[in-house]
Amino acid sequence: MIETGIKKADTRELAELHRRAFPTFFLSSLGVGFLEQFYRGFVGDPTAAVVVARNKHGRIVGAVVGTTRPERFFRRLLLRRLFPFMMVSALAVLRRPSIAGRLFAAVRYRGDGPAQSEGGLLSSICVDPDLRGGGIGRSLLAVWELEAKSRGASVAFLTTDAVDNEAVNQFYLRCGWELLDDFVTSRGRRMNRYCRRLSEVNDRDAARTMR
Repeated sequence: MIETGIKKADTRELAELHRRAFPTFFLSSLGVGFLEQFYRGFVGDPTAAVVVARNKHGRIVGAVVGTTRPERFFRRLLLRRLFPFMMVSALAVLRRPSIAGRLFAAVRYRGDGPAQSEGGLLSSICVDPDLRGGGIGRSLLAVWELEAKSRGASVAFLTTDAVDNEAVNQFYLRCGWELLDDFVTSRGRRMNRYCRRLSEVNDRDAARTMR
């Protein structure tokens, strides 16, 4: 079952799913508590576009989160959740002081849309590793596009690794996203930036994808 929106009670489960889906990613290394604070930022936010998939038992097995106004969303996230972020990540910093700079950059993140863009941002998409390849990610993405469009976004952006990430890059291309450009982060990580023109998205396409 696919549904839009999340409640505060869902955020722990989403954080645990994220960590299982991306065990080697930096945010996962900060712990479930940090990820839970991240997902709490999407609860009730007026610009949040969130879609989750649940199994027959009601457990969340996939999710896509994003915002139609990245700059505003992440500014609010920082203002409202800075202290909780710091509290839950303090142990990770004590263990590895070298990550302090990356942590600071993470909490100051403002999205990766092109300069002067008013587009929405797909911030994270994750699927239970045991269920990958079954079409959940594609269905989630199709519904998320409709949700972002319904909230006023005419175009959306996302970024993903350009190197050693062929399956993910091909996934977005197959789903109708266009490679806009690429860039290298301050830490030397090469990223691909994709865009999706939401004016091209309609209910019929989403329904076809979900079959």
